Amino acid sequence: SFVKQASPQRVVIVCDPTIGDKERQVFKKHVPHVELRDAAEFRMSDIPVGGCWERLSAITEYVKTAYTVQLDADTVTTGPISEVVRAVNANKGFVIGEDPDQLLLTLDEAAELSKNWSDKHIQAFAEKRMNKAGLSMNLYVRGCAGFTGFPVDASMQEKMLDFSRKMRSVSASRWSEWGTEQITSNYLVANSNGAKVLPFPAYRTPKGTLADVKFAHFIGYVRFANSLYRQSTRRLIKMLKA
Repeated sequence: SFVKQASPQRVVIVCDPTIGDKERQVFKKHVPHVELRDAAEFRMSDIPVGGCWERLSAITEYVKTAYTVQLDADTVTTGPISEVVRAVNANKGFVIGEDPDQLLLTLDEAAELSKNWSDKHIQAFAEKRMNKAGLSMNLYVRGCAGFTGFPVDASMQEKMLDFSRKMRSVSASRWSEWGTEQITSNYLVANSNGAKVLPFPAYRTPKGTLADVKFAHFIGYVRFANSLYRQSTRRLIKMLKA
């Protein structure tokens, strides 16, 4: 559904260890030109293992020479996504957000916003400490790594490694928890060329309806809360076959 609206030049899947030969055959059947890479290829000493870190590491390789979009499997593109196409063509960053009129934040603003949130979740824990980590870039966004556009940037890999090293210094063992990859993705895209948050609710996690939605991210429990995900994917599959 995304390809129908955006026409990418190539499609790459970073395969975690649960993806075996059977799954790879299914991928190749439906996307004959797909490139399959093993997650282990993208492990690096200064970043955690797992938790989608290999995916972000792969992006830092591809973005050296081409605009790269991270697209989760649990997403559905329901119509024209002109904002995304314009961003790609202009080599500007984008990210899916969580609120109307959402803007990028400075690190101090991110720390202030999260100061009263519980440290139980690593995202709040890290956001409170980013402005104390001695980071080289000063912007952040509370977005979702599941749909993010990264402009061409030959130095993004070093920026990722630098962020990971410095955040580990203020987070200790917690930097290996699930969710740190998304924090890093949000930091990197916020500081990318011309980055903006995609308009809400046109790009969002839907609850009970897809009205006014161009791009839906059925994250986690949302896929199972009702029949919307199943109904929308079946409808789009029929359209793609037509």
